[in-house]
Amino acid sequence: MIVRWIKPIVVGSLLTIAACTQPPAAKAVSIDGDYRGSATRFQVLNRACPRPGLLTLHVQAGVTYYRWADQYITVTAQSNGTLSGALPGVQLTGTYDGTIIQGDVTDGQCGLHFTLTRVGG
Repeated sequence: MIVRWIKPIVVGSLLTIAACTQPPAAKAVSIDGDYRGSATRFQVLNRACPRPGLLTLHVQAGVTYYRWADQYITVTAQSNGTLSGALPGVQLTGTYDGTIIQGDVTDGQCGLHFTLTRVGG
């Protein structure tokens, strides 16, 4: 009689233990490297808006610097695949996936959208 109950108890215990284990963590995507692409305007309410054009960024330790007018925005990559940076009155937001960085930067009067692709290995 006891033998009949051992198998269901063992199987149930193993299933309970398996349900408690954590799935393997997703591999972190490294953003570090060099990126090239371009920026285009999506908002121009001021003649002094920064000009769109070709763009190159170097990302090291998850940080890069985006030139806005005569200042540089410190841009930080978050572990959830987003980018953020700011200056007084200027906001930069974006995303990355390890090969492409894209985002928007605006001050309310001027706005640029950028798309950059990783170059090299």
